[in-house]
Amino acid sequence: MESLAIFGIMGFAFAATTGGALVYEHRSDVLHGSYIEGREQPRAIAAILDFARAIGEAMVEHLNWKARNAVYLASLA
Repeated sequence: MESLAIFGIMGFAFAATTGGALVYEHRSDVLHGSYIEGREQPRAIAAILDFARAIGEAMVEHLNWKARNAVYLASLA
């Protein structure tokens, strides 16, 4: 049973690597690449990162506002 699980994991890793290589080749191909003039860039990941960055900045700003009194007291000591 253990050897079957090992073969399954190895097969999954091989399939994932092969699929990733195919996607990479397709993206870097001359006819399908995203660098062709006039071709719109996919913004799905950039939109997620922009949203995460906005939330992170809001959290840091809130933390700075809450921690200012502690920083002031520490500077007096």
